[in-house]
Amino acid sequence: MTAVFNFLMIAGAVQGFVFNVATFFSRKKIEKTVLFLNLFVFFLSLNNLQSWLIEKGFVSSHGFWQNFIIPWYVLIVPMYYAFLISYLEIERKRWTFILISGGIFLLEFLTRSWVTYLVYNGVWNRQRLNDYNILEDIVTLSYSLFLFFKAYRILYKYEGLHSPILPFDNLNWLKRFMSMGGLVFVLWMMAIFFNLTEIVEQPYSYYPLRLGSSILIYWVGYQAFFQYVVLKDRIVLRSVIRSERITQGKNGQRGLPNLDKSQKEANTFKEIQRFILREQRYLDPYLSLESLSREMDTSTSSLSKLINTYSHGNFSDHINKLRIQEAKKLLSHPDYGAYTIVAIGLECGFNSKSTFYTAFKKFTGKTPTQFRAEHS
Repeated sequence: MTAVFNFLMIAGAVQGFVFNVATFFSRKKIEKTVLFLNLFVFFLSLNNLQSWLIEKGFVSSHGFWQNFIIPWYVLIVPMYYAFLISYLEIERKRWTFILISGGIFLLEFLTRSWVTYLVYNGVWNRQRLNDYNILEDIVTLSYSLFLFFKAYRILYKYEGLHSPILPFDNLNWLKRFMSMGGLVFVLWMMAIFFNLTEIVEQPYSYYPLRLGSSILIYWVGYQAFFQYVVLKDRIVLRSVIRSERITQGKNGQRGLPNLDKSQKEANTFKEIQRFILREQRYLDPYLSLESLSREMDTSTSSLSKLINTYSHGNFSDHINKLRIQEAKKLLSHPDYGAYTIVAIGLECGFNSKSTFYTAFKKFTGKTPTQFRAEHS
């Protein structure tokens, strides 16, 4: 069991360092959000690497270094907090907490150096160092919990601060991340309890915590960076797509089928089609037959009948065809080759990656990835 924990711990650390290197080499410019995310992963990975080195005996088993630990864990939650408020574009008080966190890290580093020196020279016994370890754990946990609850309040209680981001990201992934972080805090408190009561001896008392942090590295290393890239792509794509859509709306009769019903119904359908294009309604992922019928001041049954007759498909298919047409233009255009496929799909009106891929395959017979590769 010990071997399994050690393997997962070092694997998580290595994955974190690989993520750091890959991220920095993949970005022409390192934005503040990306920097804080990378520092969060970096300090989490350093902490796990340090624990693994101690467990495997690569640190001297005697002398001064036997009892010395660099308190990287002090900086983990502050970097996440800085990432969160940077991602949400909330600038207030970010640097204040970074400076405070740096001060606490330096204070704990110097204090541990002093305590370790006294133990090494026989001035204090080993129990004093154990007591200090517990005290440092409690102080660091308290400060980290303080920042964690501030982040929680920003995410759940002050939703008005998210208005610049919500049109591009519903933040559900961040809420899942907060839940995972809360579980890691529970494991941290359990480790301190085990150390105080000596129910479980060190280092075994920290095994669940280290396992949880390793899983956190695996998850955040992909999810947070991917979501940030999609967010930035969507912001740019939206300005491009919506400005171009005005021109397309003026030429709104493109792709209409041959009309073989009464002229009145045909004209009504053309009016609906022009409205959808002119007002960019199909770019709205929440557009429904009911909402469009209210906007057109007609019944849902009448609107559904018109669409079924003149588009040769139901409402959902008709709207998705328009979205796919827009996505195909972007996927085949060299200027948008660097943008993620998910960002293109979401900005064309789909509400998830899966619905975009399913609709694209249905109407083109290919996946968006295959289509882009063929037209690149």
